Amino acid sequence: MQLAESLTDVEAVVRPHLKFLEADATLGAEDNLGEAGLDSMASIDLLLDLEDRFDVTSQDDLLTENSFATLSEIAKLIEQSRD
Repeated sequence: MQLAESLTDVEAVVRPHLKFLEADATLGAEDNLGEAGLDSMASIDLLLDLEDRFDVTSQDDLLTENSFATLSEIAKLIEQSRD
């Protein structure tokens, strides 16, 4: 999966979990998802949605406090989970 394509796919899964992001707002690869409303509870639901959408299982040792900080960090997590 190429990063540009993956970011679009990742954004489609992430957006519904961002309670402070307006529907028409842009979301950049490095935008802070916490500021957009992604909290710890939403992160758990998001992880399950990502694993389902991308058919991966994220190992606990890959998850860090920054794993869900930005779209690009989430894309990296997905790639690492495929290895």
